[in-house]
Amino acid sequence: MIERLILTLSLWLDWVARGAMTAILLLSIANIVSAALWAPIFGTYELVGFLTVVTLSCAIAYCTVNDGHVAVDALVQRFSPRTQAIFDIVAAILSVGVFVILCWQTAMYATNMWEKGELSGTLMWPFYPLVYCISFGCFVTSLALLVKLGKAVVRAAKK
Repeated sequence: MIERLILTLSLWLDWVARGAMTAILLLSIANIVSAALWAPIFGTYELVGFLTVVTLSCAIAYCTVNDGHVAVDALVQRFSPRTQAIFDIVAAILSVGVFVILCWQTAMYATNMWEKGELSGTLMWPFYPLVYCISFGCFVTSLALLVKLGKAVVRAAKK
């Protein structure tokens, strides 16, 4: 049940990331055409930066759910399945810890930015929604890593 919820949530976030990436592509093309014909689109550099943050923070959970990350396991493959599961447990615990701290600290930072009213330099848009987006992406990634941790514990117990 929880695994399905995390998969659905990460898939939804992946679609947001895909939309942001498409927006980057379209904005870049529009800016090139606009610059050639009239003048460049105001704030393009800033918008691309904002959309990049959305893309990365929303795509990481789906990547985690689908094991899309790079893993160097040439050495670990030589060990027994139980030892491999123990390595996975340790890696998952460390990863969950990192992403929980990232989630917590970025949420605190976003709240601080919101309270201070920090705005971007060109478009004068607030930064805090983007930082909350990072925090939420880290939260969902933490949940996905917890599921992986549970599966590794089951594998270690079986073998």
